Amino acid sequence: MNAYFMRRRGSPLVVSSLHRMDFDSLSTSERFTIASSSPLSEEERLEAEATLLREASAALSRWRQEKRYIPRLMLSAAVFIVLYLFLSVAVPDPIPVVDEVLLSFLGAAGIWIIVSRMDARSSYMAGKLEAIEVSIAEAEAMVSDDMRSIEDLYARFQSMGLLELAEAISSGSLPALVAAPEWLEDFSEALHLHLKASDRGIDRTIARIGGRGSERFLIHQVTTGALDMPDLALYLAIRES
Repeated sequence: MNAYFMRRRGSPLVVSSLHRMDFDSLSTSERFTIASSSPLSEEERLEAEATLLREASAALSRWRQEKRYIPRLMLSAAVFIVLYLFLSVAVPDPIPVVDEVLLSFLGAAGIWIIVSRMDARSSYMAGKLEAIEVSIAEAEAMVSDDMRSIEDLYARFQSMGLLELAEAISSGSLPALVAAPEWLEDFSEALHLHLKASDRGIDRTIARIGGRGSERFLIHQVTTGALDMPDLALYLAIRES
């Protein structure tokens, strides 16, 4: 697995290829490499590890929800049916069906929540999380000149005015990277997930670029807090490299 540490104004940007991790076969033998333009300080290393742990925990939770969705659904449906039949026969009700459906639904929802919490606290999930923590703690640091090129390009975008950058994005005139390292596609996908995490509508935003009034639209997205334009510019520039 690769992680990328990029220095910028404010807090650094850390993106990774955690989205490609196979949680089914995850073990402590999994290894991370953290690429940066220069050696990481102790503080930067701790910040990178903390970011990766948060992302890994969220990715593991999504994986668990998807993996256990069908069993939880079937169990909840079974509880709903059993409760509905029991209440229909055993409890006299002046308003038929309504109370039975409501109570059965609450019972099914309760089972869904209980099972979800049991899954999250299981020793199986704890082992997966421990394996990720070990892998991140033992991650190898790698200094890359290509990361320096990416940082320089990103700094250029950050130095541009909001309108100037919006116009460059809309017109497709963003500068591109001089060289494309072999891991650039992985970095691009990781950066796209970073954008999507802060703005779920980022793909719709990208689709509108180049259309009428797209500069104003981009500026509006920034002012409403949904978009980081330098991040978007970097993603688009790399995607076209």
